[in-house]
Amino acid sequence: MEKDELIGKLSNFIRKEKFQEIKEIIKKFKDEKNYDMVCFSSQAFINMDEYKEALEILDSIKNEYSENGEFCIRYAMALYNSNREDEALEWFKKAKEKGIKEIDETSSRYYPKSINEWIKRAELWAPRRIEKNKFEKELREKRNKKPILNVSFDKEVLKGLWYYDEFSLKEYLGKPATDEDFEKVERELGYRLPDSYKALMRIQNGGELRKNNFEGPFKRNWTSGSFDAEYISGVDSSKRYSLCGEFGSKFWIEEWKYPNIGIAICGTSSGGHDMIFLDYSDCGPEGEPCVVHIDQEGGYEITYLADNFKDFVDGLFTSLDDEYEDD
Repeated sequence: MEKDELIGKLSNFIRKEKFQEIKEIIKKFKDEKNYDMVCFSSQAFINMDEYKEALEILDSIKNEYSENGEFCIRYAMALYNSNREDEALEWFKKAKEKGIKEIDETSSRYYPKSINEWIKRAELWAPRRIEKNKFEKELREKRNKKPILNVSFDKEVLKGLWYYDEFSLKEYLGKPATDEDFEKVERELGYRLPDSYKALMRIQNGGELRKNNFEGPFKRNWTSGSFDAEYISGVDSSKRYSLCGEFGSKFWIEEWKYPNIGIAICGTSSGGHDMIFLDYSDCGPEGEPCVVHIDQEGGYEITYLADNFKDFVDGLFTSLDDEYEDD
């Protein structure tokens, strides 16, 4: 099979999600110890912006093929686009050492072809990635990961929290939440819901937010800083945007390929291209999740927002545009 034919075939399989067929093709190359074609197969995933899958392929031949220049450049690109720029820098430099001057195949016409340009990009973003990772690691290490009980919200936090127009009430607001509702959601999703979330849902079972902005703790001139949250999902499964509704947490993980780290709790104004999650990855399904932002358009980059759901709700505020609109 010619290389162009292989890329076309694999790309078609990726679009149709025929991953078993892809595995069989790659397995055949591995059995033949044809690492050149295994490496080349990853390019189809890079072209389709499926960097996680590309890394899985390349990791499987890393020991045998890491001195190959083509491997190094593909591995570097997959790492770079997986928000691992600090690791990518090492592999871009190694690719250059192996004689790579330009990248023949790129997954975007906006990407440079010159290896030197890629090294410049990685050198710019690598220290920023290291700083952000260190900052968020420290936040995770010091936060309370045990369930926080007997939570209540201040009246000033609840004041003006929700929208109450006809659309909001119809699409987001569920019937009064019960213990049975919480238990059903917990069974279906496999996570203990935070007591702070339950306390808020007993006051109002989901809704569109009027206080729809949150200021992230990591503030640098090259970060967005502020994050929007359009709605909070409730536990009335008859509502499409509830946790177990048509557009609930499983939908975003299974259909939109968000990382399976917890519960998609808030939608944003992007219509699914970024989401707010309860993140149980450092506390387990019975622990107290932190709150994170996940950018689907940015390689599913995860940004730490708050130690827990209560702190997240307490930190929500109304945008200036909405305040001017009210005036």
